[in-house]
Amino acid sequence: MRLRRLPHCLSILIPALLGATSASADEVLLANGDRLSGRIVSKADNELIIATEYAGEVKLRWDQVTSVRTDEALTVMTRDGDLLNKAQLSPSAPDKVEVSSATGSAPVARDDIAYINPTPEQSGNGVSYNGRVNLSAAMVRGNSENDRVYGDAGLNARAKGYAWGLGMKVDRRKDRGVRTAQQWLFDGNYDHFVDDDNFIYARLSLEQDKFKDIQLRTTTGAGYGWQLYNDDTTRLSLRAGLDHVNLDRDVGMDEDYPAAGWGVRASHWVFNRRAELFHDQDGFWSLSDDDFLTIRTKTGVRLPIAGGITASAQLNADWERTPAPGRKATDSTLLLGLGYVW
Repeated sequence: MRLRRLPHCLSILIPALLGATSASADEVLLANGDRLSGRIVSKADNELIIATEYAGEVKLRWDQVTSVRTDEALTVMTRDGDLLNKAQLSPSAPDKVEVSSATGSAPVARDDIAYINPTPEQSGNGVSYNGRVNLSAAMVRGNSENDRVYGDAGLNARAKGYAWGLGMKVDRRKDRGVRTAQQWLFDGNYDHFVDDDNFIYARLSLEQDKFKDIQLRTTTGAGYGWQLYNDDTTRLSLRAGLDHVNLDRDVGMDEDYPAAGWGVRASHWVFNRRAELFHDQDGFWSLSDDDFLTIRTKTGVRLPIAGGITASAQLNADWERTPAPGRKATDSTLLLGLGYVW
């Protein structure tokens, strides 16, 4: 059987299209012979992340990469601090990567590549920001009548040498026209990094809760912190220091004391980044009277939906060892709502 010849234009166009398709992806070759194609997202420490069409983002050990070829320009940072923008990578000698940029082309030892597409805090150029807003509201009319509005928000910034964060929450509730909750909290912190894993911090919080007889509770403090984990999957930081607590009450006795303070910030992605678990805690224990101990916690899960919109389930629990007369020691609130992260 004779094969018909393709029209001349198709004989040129089809190979061109196939060539464009095959050349539109980065390629990584591993020591065991596996070859992956996709788009290189980043490299930090001993982890290379490549986004593939068939398996999503795949994390590879950098020390198992024998060659890498990129189709699009990216940013490369060496261990000496050299930053090469709009660079492309191609195979070179064993344990080396050819790096081509506007300044020229040269082989670079694989172990000398510190970052690919570094974040601002990794490169030392600029500041990265992220934030979130959560809202939960209800209005019931009929045999019962109540209103509820709860919101919390946070804004964080991170540079190579410092980080800061601001947060707030508001809770308002009415039952048959009678207010049953009226609470707000504002907090902020500034962290100065001594190195990648250790920092000195200062923090401030302002709180009002009419139903706990808190007209205004102000805490200010400073101390030392440890960034134990900080990657795309897990973040965990601990801090400990000294705080000053000043509490003005409407009815009970005011309080003013130095305190041992601590804080925990933890989050972890599970189920291939389909859910994020989180836990925040702040504590203040009086150095002059053991009966004065306050702990604030926030624990829950966020589920990404689309375009930055999230669903969340969150448990807020505040505990005081010595509450105001007639008040309970623990206040807990379970919240289900929608949020937005960026």
